[in-house]
Amino acid sequence: MGVQDLLWARVPKGVRHWTTRVLSFPLLAAIILAPLLSGLNTAGVEGGARSSSEPSGGIELSTCKLAGVSQPARCGTLEVLEDPNRPQGRRLRIGMAVIPATGDHPRPDPIAVLMGGPGEDAISAAEVYAKQFAPLRHDRDILLLDQRGTGRSGALRCSLFSTQHPEASLRDLFPVAAVEACERALRQQADLTQYTYSRFANDLERVRRSLGYGPLNLFAGSYGTRAAQVYLRMYPESVRTVYMGSVVPIDVPGPLPFAKTEQAALQKMFDACTADSSCHSAFPHLRDEFRQMSARLASGSVRVAVPGHSGTLPLSCGRVAEWFRGLLYRPRTSTNLPWMIHRAYLGDWTPIVEGILSDAREADSDLSLGLFFSITCNEDIPFIRDEKVSAETQGTFLGDYRVRQQQAACKYWPKASLPKGYREPLRSSVPTVFASGDTDGGTPLWFMKHTAQGFSHRLEVVLRGQGHTEWNDCIAEIYQQVVVSGSVGSNRTLTCPKVPQPPFKTR
Repeated sequence: MGVQDLLWARVPKGVRHWTTRVLSFPLLAAIILAPLLSGLNTAGVEGGARSSSEPSGGIELSTCKLAGVSQPARCGTLEVLEDPNRPQGRRLRIGMAVIPATGDHPRPDPIAVLMGGPGEDAISAAEVYAKQFAPLRHDRDILLLDQRGTGRSGALRCSLFSTQHPEASLRDLFPVAAVEACERALRQQADLTQYTYSRFANDLERVRRSLGYGPLNLFAGSYGTRAAQVYLRMYPESVRTVYMGSVVPIDVPGPLPFAKTEQAALQKMFDACTADSSCHSAFPHLRDEFRQMSARLASGSVRVAVPGHSGTLPLSCGRVAEWFRGLLYRPRTSTNLPWMIHRAYLGDWTPIVEGILSDAREADSDLSLGLFFSITCNEDIPFIRDEKVSAETQGTFLGDYRVRQQQAACKYWPKASLPKGYREPLRSSVPTVFASGDTDGGTPLWFMKHTAQGFSHRLEVVLRGQGHTEWNDCIAEIYQQVVVSGSVGSNRTLTCPKVPQPPFKTR
């Protein structure tokens, strides 16, 4: 599902960036940020010690050009052992880019971006973060580190989509035969048990030390918040502040909550359409049409045409439900659903089929799916208890489809061992901002409440009218003040003003 996510879900292409600036709240910001404290929190020593078996030496950065960033950046690599317990084993080159502070006296606490997915790389998103953090760049570098298994750090690519066999992608989110073929290919070049968040945390810490940085300002979204929690537990003195957008709890095994979360988001979408005069006028019987559409899918009677292929192919109910779930991540994509439901009710499945196949094709290139499986097959799926699946999925549009799809995909994926206490909820005193949209169809508000309770210096921000990992001027002002001051102030909760509902697609 970062990209936002194959993930936490596969968010459709074109809706992934976090930089939608929708409102300006200078007066509001002045009011709600008044309690924030000034000064810097730079206390602390480096957490942990480098293994004597790890390659030594620093990082040589050279001038480089990052797409969409006018300012010259500095790029480099750090060589690490794939498995720290095997000194003579395979070595990896971890790629990184630094967008330097624009001022003459940069502070030692950069903003370090932790991407979601799992499987997104950071360096390719340089343009997004250079713009998003513009007010902070005078004094601070932006550190973009491609997690091992992504981007410039030995990307673990899979090809799950087949042009010759689109029926597989109309049935399965994770076609098992393709997943097994990917595992066989990747095992020739990588030990897939060594691509966990614990290993990534060690890599990040080595990079921090090698570059001579002090404690980091971690900026994480979606599944990247898992990485932030792991790093914070392992190296608490190496973190100055944390931002967790659409947090994913470390002790909640995805994808178990997906079905209920999607169902709640569907109901919000139906209610929003009813309240919108143009949507309600165009689709006055939307709920009934959805029920009839769902019944046809569940009966197995829906067959669809695919360009370039003769005859028709079956369309899986679960596959449609999973794709809808991705659209429900954000308002600007969920507003397409009433029109799609109506077209399907009338017998035109083309918009849904084209969307599913397009996203399936793009997932292969947008995410390092090998890393996705290495993390989720070890950090989530083993902790789903079968007796809970029915209770958590019964009566929902998605049902147990996503859980069973991921369980099947993970059946033969190599098993890694997790550190003791790895999945225990985190407790921390590091100043941390949690931000979640109240219309997020992927990570509900209770995820934020659940995770934040262990943080003694926290600020929980609800972004009204917004969805997954979204950004606006309100939260930007809050984040800027937290990074500058090194404190979340005296408030525990804040609410950003509601962002207007995007117009529904009606034709």
